[in-house]
Formats: sequence, structure tokens, C-alpha cells
Amino acid sequence: MKNPFKRFTIAVTGDFGAARTHEKMKQWVETNGGTWATKIDSAVTHLICSKEHFTKSVAMVKQARTIKKLKIVSFDWLEDSLMNQSPKREGKYLMKSRIKEAVKAKAKKTTTRKQNIKQGVKAFEKGVKEFRDEMYSDGYHIYRDSTGFSYDITLARADLTSNKNQRFYLKLYETHTAPNLYATYVKYSSPGQSATHVLCPTGSTFEMALSNFKAFFKIKTRKAWEQRLASIQVDEEAFSYTPPAAGLPKGNMPTNPDEIYGDTSAGFW
Repeated sequence: MKNPFKRFTIAVTGDFGAARTHEKMKQWVETNGGTWATKIDSAVTHLICSKEHFTKSVAMVKQARTIKKLKIVSFDWLEDSLMNQSPKREGKYLMKSRIKEAVKAKAKKTTTRKQNIKQGVKAFEKGVKEFRDEMYSDGYHIYRDSTGFSYDITLARADLTSNKNQRFYLKLYETHTAPNLYATYVKYSSPGQSATHVLCPTGSTFEMALSNFKAFFKIKTRKAWEQRLASIQVDEEAFSYTPPAAGLPKGNMPTNPDEIYGDTSAGFW
């Protein structure tokens, strides 16, 4: 459409960066048939407004709010209208709507963060209690790596011959206080059976505890720990590991593909 702004009188308030100066916007508006305004009056149809000026309700914003037909919009409206060579509908560009959405998003993020903290505290307390009950020792919690992944996993297998589900709960623990010490244990569960085995005793180094964690994982799944997210064919006797759901931490992973798709044989014990 030639002259997409021919019916509009446009004003601007706020800072939009060096590439979007008021002078440049004036040129864009006038080149495309619009009228540029330096003050708010009844002739103005649109006020291009920054988030900062809208939330502070500067003088031009206050004046614009008194004019019923005047639309207070973001810079995106101007940019998208120019790119489209046709004026965009203002709905999704209205600053009032954008601020509301931003507030909702922030509130949702805060709620999610609080829920995550609450869940994290529950998981921490649960891990402490389990360790005390199983290992008869205090002062340990489930270890989390730098991604936030908890080394508390379940390996499962359906035994078709006995029609029973078998599970191993593999856990790596860390002391509450530094210098940190570690421990690894696994709990076996099947209908009518339950047993706990210490893979690495309390007071162990991280390297030793993690090595035993990985070794047990490989024995039962026929895959190296580094291959846990890869689709690799293994035999029917292997236990399966289900990774965390999308969006949740999945643990540190190697950057070298050879470490993921290398040897899949058990190779331990």
C-alpha cells in the first residue's frame, strides 16, 4: 500500500536506541504519508511509546490517555507497519496490553520459582531422611550438579517370566557442609523383595562416588552414563532409564560425540 500512514498523525515519547531516533522516525512517518506531531492534541492518532515512559506515565502519556481514539502503541507497531507497507491492527501492540502481559508473565515466573523452591526443599528433606534411614548417618543430601539435576534416579525392568516389575533406585549423596564428602547407594525393589546396597561408603571422594554411580548405571542399562539420553539399542535384559521431562535439568553431558556414541558394552565387574 502506498503511503500506509496517510490517515495518521503520529507522535513519539521515550528512548528507542541509536538506530531509532525521533528524527529517523519522523522521516519514516512522513515518507510514508503520515503527519508527524511533537505534542499531543485531538489530531494525534498514535503515540509511539517506550515501556519506561508508559510505566512512568510521563506528560505525553497522560495527555494521550485523555483522548479516546488515540492509540498508545509500542515501536513494533510502527516497524511492522512499515515492513508490511500497511498499517497493522493495534490490538497486540497497545502498551496497556503489553504491560499487563508482562506483569502476568512476571507473576507466573515468581509463582513457578516459589513452587520450585518449595519442591526443592521437600526433595532435600526427603533425601536427608532416606539417607538417615538407609545409611544410619546424618548430614547428607542428594547431590545436584551445576545444571540442577538431582542424582536420584530410577532404573526399571519388567520381568515377563515372573510378571513382576523390578526397580533400582540409584542415589548419590553429598554432605551438607564443606569440604564435601560423598556416598552412593542403591535400593532394589520388587514385589515381595527389597534390599539396599552401599556402592560407595560415607566419607568418600566425589570421584569415587560418581565412578560407582556410573558403573552401576552401565551394568544395569548396558549404556554408559554419558549415553543416557541417546537412543541406543541394548539387549532385552537391560533396565531402562527415563530422563526428566522436557524443560527439567538432565545433567551435565559431554561435548564430544564419541563419548555419547562410543562403546556400549558393560565393561564393568
